[in-house]
Amino acid sequence: MQNLHTHTTYCDGTLSVEEMIKAAIEKGGKSIGFSEHSYVPFDEEYSMLLEDTPLYISEINNLKEKYKGTIDVYLGMEIDYFTDEIPDGLEYIIGAVHHVRKNGKNITVDGWAEHLINMNNKHFGGDFYAMAESYYETVADVVEKTNADIVGHFDLITKNNDNNSLFDESHPRYIDAALGAMEQVLNNCKLFEVNTGAMFRRGANKPYPSTFLLKELQKRGGEIILSSDSHTAESLYFKFDEMRELVKSCGFKYIKRFTGDDFTDDLL
Repeated sequence: MQNLHTHTTYCDGTLSVEEMIKAAIEKGGKSIGFSEHSYVPFDEEYSMLLEDTPLYISEINNLKEKYKGTIDVYLGMEIDYFTDEIPDGLEYIIGAVHHVRKNGKNITVDGWAEHLINMNNKHFGGDFYAMAESYYETVADVVEKTNADIVGHFDLITKNNDNNSLFDESHPRYIDAALGAMEQVLNNCKLFEVNTGAMFRRGANKPYPSTFLLKELQKRGGEIILSSDSHTAESLYFKFDEMRELVKSCGFKYIKRFTGDDFTDDLL
């Protein structure tokens, strides 16, 4: 019962930090980590403002002491690939890609299907595999760019692709792009989150990464940690029991848990 990927009203979450802590306690959580979206100059609607960052860090540290002995509270941040400065004092970093850059334009891949189709038509000539290749080229460098301890929603490009409605995830171009990025990321970071955020918010039929990619990650020596990418109290620890069974079926023997100093193994 640990979730390190949690958002609050500092960016696009619905509750304050303390409200999320109380919700985690009510759900029987043993620990909770906060990971607000780092500042992205061209995406202020969803990212935390620069002037709010020290307030966020201070509040987390104060609440860490207030709830000591009741629940462990950890200070993290979801650092976007296009963030220029990484704040000091973080206990962990989730590295994430939400945009690609094409012909000098910043294009979000974290939107609804209609938006993704429009951006693909406008910038990639309707070729979703070209868009996926651009996305995974960016993901391949995310750990070096962000100093990530955890790789966030690795295959976010599939956000609106349930049942291959936009493109075929078994297509060789897509597989080559995804596995090439995975191998490069693994040179710098072994730990990927299994993220149920889209399953909660949109009723998606799979987590990030997909079952296929989880099996490939396991073959390559990757490790996993469960995450609900939570923006609401209801989504905390969402489908974690189901995910434990899924990752076991993919060959994983343990999941990682953060202790504040390191990541330890929890046997499945």
